[in-house]
Amino acid sequence: MSAYQNFLDFFTMYNRERLDGLNETYFAPMTAEERSKAFDHLLEMTRPGGSDESVKGLFLADAERAVPVVRELLEQGVLNDDAALAAAWELYRRQPDPALIEVFLRLMSSTDRTLRSRAAFYVPADESNEALLEALRGMIRTETETLPLVNATNKLLECYGITEDSLPEAQYLRLYRGLRSDDLKTKEATFKDLDRLFGLDA
Repeated sequence: MSAYQNFLDFFTMYNRERLDGLNETYFAPMTAEERSKAFDHLLEMTRPGGSDESVKGLFLADAERAVPVVRELLEQGVLNDDAALAAAWELYRRQPDPALIEVFLRLMSSTDRTLRSRAAFYVPADESNEALLEALRGMIRTETETLPLVNATNKLLECYGITEDSLPEAQYLRLYRGLRSDDLKTKEATFKDLDRLFGLDA
């Protein structure tokens, strides 16, 4: 079986391998011609709206070719939300652009909890600004689902340069638990502590 046929067969699967998604092992054995065909096939899947899987596949098949094509589709607003999130992440990884942050911010307030969770997880912390910080605070104030809340909490701390290893354990846990508290006043007090101790003006 050719590598290209193996790639096509992937899209007929309904097993664990399909759930794991496309990866480089599908493309590494391909000839240049097969990679080009695979890219074209994925592009046809992506143009009507696409998916997380089809966008990531384009970058696996040919990242250099994917950048301008995916950017154009994203700017045209034709991508489905999960595809748009994947596009923003893949583009930002290669060509950091603050304008891409708007995609993450929009999806952090999606009605789909999986999209909210993934947007909070993938939004680049190195582009921290008040809009991003406020979007994360908003999620922490109102989110009722565990995983989106965990991701928003971790990302907010990351925006302030805080990790489990960067602070004494007791201080880290106090901040983390403050953000995860069920009491809104405790959350608000923790937001103020973060700004006072670790904000840009600290």
